Amino acid sequence: MNFSEYADLDGLGIAALLQRGEVTPRQLGRMIVDATVALNPQLNAVVELYDDVIDGLGDRPDVGLFGGLPTLTKDFPIEAGRPAEFGSVFTKGFKASSDDSLWEKLRAGGLINIGRTTTSEFGIAAATESSLYGATCNPWDIARGVAGSSGGSAAAVAAGIVPFAQGADGGGSIRTPSSFCGVVGLKPSRGRVSGAPDCNAPLLGLAISFMLTRSIRDTAALLDLAEGACPGDGYEIVRPETSYTDAIKRPAENCRIALCTTSWSGYPIDAEVVAGANGIAKGLEDLGHRVEIASPIFDYGAFLQAQKVIWGASTAQSLDQLSQALGRPIDDRSLQQTTLAVYRYGKSLDAASLISALGVYDQVTRQVGEFLAGYDVLLTPTCPTLPEKIGLHAPDRPGRDIDTVFGDLAPKETFSALFNGTGSPAISLPLAWSANDLPIGIQFIAPFGREDTLLRLGALLEAEFGWRHRIPPVHVTKIT
Repeated sequence: MNFSEYADLDGLGIAALLQRGEVTPRQLGRMIVDATVALNPQLNAVVELYDDVIDGLGDRPDVGLFGGLPTLTKDFPIEAGRPAEFGSVFTKGFKASSDDSLWEKLRAGGLINIGRTTTSEFGIAAATESSLYGATCNPWDIARGVAGSSGGSAAAVAAGIVPFAQGADGGGSIRTPSSFCGVVGLKPSRGRVSGAPDCNAPLLGLAISFMLTRSIRDTAALLDLAEGACPGDGYEIVRPETSYTDAIKRPAENCRIALCTTSWSGYPIDAEVVAGANGIAKGLEDLGHRVEIASPIFDYGAFLQAQKVIWGASTAQSLDQLSQALGRPIDDRSLQQTTLAVYRYGKSLDAASLISALGVYDQVTRQVGEFLAGYDVLLTPTCPTLPEKIGLHAPDRPGRDIDTVFGDLAPKETFSALFNGTGSPAISLPLAWSANDLPIGIQFIAPFGREDTLLRLGALLEAEFGWRHRIPPVHVTKIT
């Protein structure tokens, strides 16, 4: 198999070759190594490859749907014994103490973790420019960034190094890198993917772990593997009537779609982004779907303040816990200014502030839920901006406080963070492109628990408009 053949297939396509004996896990592992060696000097997307795992890859298909397909995971705790440094000098050398339940399910489905990808420091900044390994570059234009925090995974998938990679989303951290890099990024409903063993839903329910992909059918198959509660979870979402793999085989018909291109934060939206969203809305109308301009009504200022409180409180607690475990002080020699600003704000809060913030989220969740109940999906841009130049919102520049930190997030998370608060499923699809051939993600949001609606509509859009024929300048097919 050459790189052109490899990159032309999604994960399920490669798994089919594995099952037929036309390629082996060992050969695929070697391809990923070769691709990383060739492309990572330009991208800085892969932190480390695990030599012991690569050396142990077999010459026969493994168990499970994916049959021993190697993949990459984000530099957060995911697999017992593997480094999980959160993109930070502060936690250099830290290792995961247990398997994440998501990884247990994916491993049972035939995936093998052979390395880790870059992230922003502790997943806070929406710019993958960390203190530990520097900036990750966008395969479409290496002068531009990949947003964050799952930026390394997005770049690796876009460049064809792997067909999909793991990430996590606490405010847009799967969807915004997907938008900047031109890949598919689904944030499932809160609780659809368990946060076990540490919690039911991380970051007080804001965060969830899943995968960035190049195809809808891979997304559906991976969600089939990943979904479901674990023993001890506080709640369980009703399982879908059919598998997601089967759901995408039925066409999405007669959807009622709300279109919103009005910035909730007030951050200006790039004209090409607006044109991209409107163009997809028009395409959906031409396919027979009903589109109307509409938006949920909520107090964005109150929501934003509550977001600051929840992120601040969670960051203060987690960093204090890590500081005690590692025996390392929290200071500006080991943490970026963005991280320190959020930490210090969190240390200034009291319990009543956190309860009040959670109350605001409850109210906004009700308002957004009532709005979404009137539609099959809401369509928005994923991000207000095109991919940004590296350093534009450098996380370690001086003068950071909680307000400037969240000001830096607005160009990426104006349309995404709301749905971490409400727990609604949301997906970014690479459906539009700028005049300079930069990807523009279009976001679709469904009522709670309706990932099947998003995937069915995504399958329709993938068939009608496509995206996999677009190849960035930094890509495995360009390796000589």
